[in-house]
Amino acid sequence: MNLEKSVLPDGKETAFTKFNRVVITGGAGYLGSALCHFITSKMKVNCDEIHVYDNLFYNQGTLVSKSLVNDRVSFFKESVLDWSDNLKESIKGADVIIPLAALVGAPLCDKNKELAYNLNYKWYEQLLPYLENQVVIYPNTNSGYGTTGDGVCNEETPTNPLSLYAKTKDDTEKLLLSNYNRTVAFRLATVFGTSFRTRTDLLVNNLVKRAMEDGSISVFDGHFRRNYIHVKDICSAFTFAMNYWPLMIGNVYNLGNDAINTTKLTLVQQVCRQTNASFTHDDSRTDPDKRDYVVSSQKLYDLGYEAKVTLTKGIDEMKKFYSMFDASDDQKCRNY
Repeated sequence: MNLEKSVLPDGKETAFTKFNRVVITGGAGYLGSALCHFITSKMKVNCDEIHVYDNLFYNQGTLVSKSLVNDRVSFFKESVLDWSDNLKESIKGADVIIPLAALVGAPLCDKNKELAYNLNYKWYEQLLPYLENQVVIYPNTNSGYGTTGDGVCNEETPTNPLSLYAKTKDDTEKLLLSNYNRTVAFRLATVFGTSFRTRTDLLVNNLVKRAMEDGSISVFDGHFRRNYIHVKDICSAFTFAMNYWPLMIGNVYNLGNDAINTTKLTLVQQVCRQTNASFTHDDSRTDPDKRDYVVSSQKLYDLGYEAKVTLTKGIDEMKKFYSMFDASDDQKCRNY
């Protein structure tokens, strides 16, 4: 990689990088396909080639092909767990590695415990010997905070993972930060919005789907607090880290849109307003997902990053998506 001087949004001078190769695993998924398209179409990163690995676990190839058909993208339909010669060579020659391949979500991990452990944690133990000077941008989940009471979670707040999914991601963050100093770790809020493989099982996206299909939403555990971020803002944060990695390596950053920290009930009310749906309270049910917290991303904001997409815009975006949604794609667009 070649370093040149650049300036952060707040005026601080830092190093801007021209990358020869970026490797993205899970590059045909919800985040990965959006990120590949963001990098190649928005010209936010100066790189010569992107190597994308994905085994198309959800048979989503036709959905994501537009994001991957690009002169700078080389696609490898492979499981990263196989550690093919292709993957080894790609990693050895990479400037940046963004490992998105994972079993994502507590229900999916609970159904596939061994695979979750192997892909979400064990793979990174096997990755470490191949790391020399590459920058690793690792996507953790902020669900590792669990339930934290009335305080606001920052990066110093002790983690308390409540699921196998959260535990494997949290353990991997600790593994990388303890053993490889060129790691940038993000703790992602609940993601919403459209992608090439839009996920319909994520909270905001799913609530819009239920409102439009059923005309009503049943709310339980409405007092639980969550924070959210649009998929485009995640892409923006990842490219921000690529451009300003010298300031960020060795650190963890919460990645959410703090302006839309809200309870489930307030979220449902907003979805219903924008879809002309109704909602009811159901005190007889409880969510097996007991996450309840408020998270601050101020540490990242202080570097000049800004999350821009509002819930209002994201809900409108999902309304348009579902107006064109083909039910035959439903299995390809959800993890569980």
